Amino acid sequence: MISPDREQVSALEIDDDGDAMGLRVVDARHAGEPFARSRLVDVDLVRCDLSGCDFSESVWHRVTLVDCRGSGVDLSQTNLRDVMFTGCRLDEANLRMARLQRVRFDDSQLAGAEFSGGALDEVSFAGSDLTRVDFSSARCATVDLRTARLDEIRGIAALKGATIGSDQLVSLAPALAVALGLTIGE
Repeated sequence: MISPDREQVSALEIDDDGDAMGLRVVDARHAGEPFARSRLVDVDLVRCDLSGCDFSESVWHRVTLVDCRGSGVDLSQTNLRDVMFTGCRLDEANLRMARLQRVRFDDSQLAGAEFSGGALDEVSFAGSDLTRVDFSSARCATVDLRTARLDEIRGIAALKGATIGSDQLVSLAPALAVALGLTIGE
């Protein structure tokens, strides 16, 4: 949820300690910029271009992204806690070995994203496109996939315990059969 009391700026400003705190960043263009090991706390990002940015090994706490473009963004080994993505484009995003706790992806595009080796706890993907997303070796607890598009999911066995809608089961059946080692015969 966007906070009205945050200082509005036109660019994501990281201080000398690697921190950005209490900011509302609107319409910033940072494509390809390095933000590795930064710490974002109480930050709102609105209509920002973060495509190809390197946020690896960073920490995000109480961060909200609305209508942001983050194609190919590197969030590997990042710790995301109380983060919300709404209407964001995060195709091919790298979230390998990231830790996500209380994270929401609402109506976002995550086609081809990688969560492999990550830890997802209380994560939801309402209305999001997860086509070709890789969950291989991820640890999932309380993951809600209802209303998400789940075509060609990889590493489906890692989603043990996740919640899906009954309408999603038929499209997931082939991947589930492979994950279980089932042979389907005519």
